[in-house]
Amino acid sequence: MQDERVAGREQEKKQILDLFREKGMRVTRQRELILDIVLENECSCCKEIYYRAAKKDKNIGIATVYRMVNALSELGLFRQNLPYCLTGRDSCESGNGCKIFLKDQNVVELNFEEWRKVLLRALEEKGYSDHVEIDHIILK
Repeated sequence: MQDERVAGREQEKKQILDLFREKGMRVTRQRELILDIVLENECSCCKEIYYRAAKKDKNIGIATVYRMVNALSELGLFRQNLPYCLTGRDSCESGNGCKIFLKDQNVVELNFEEWRKVLLRALEEKGYSDHVEIDHIILK
């Protein structure tokens, strides 16, 4: 099963890179790295893709990531909503939660239940009862 997924990702990568070439777009080592990250992970933003890429290539810039995401979008290959992933991939439909980006470039992932517990604990510290229900959240 794992081997099939890897083979599927490699085939998908090859098709995308072939499309880049057909459209006259350069295929660079950094573009391939970014594509690998997008194929292997559910990323919620360009910054997360950048953090993952920078761990593997210290010379990669955030602008390179944005340009690659834009190129994938222009070719109709990139899903426009969160989490960032290529279109037609069921893994994008997984549950809610959050990702916390630390300044040391680590990413902490919390599933929905962990995230809910953190929020309820914070509300309790603010004086709200432990039976409060969260309707929705707007991040500023």
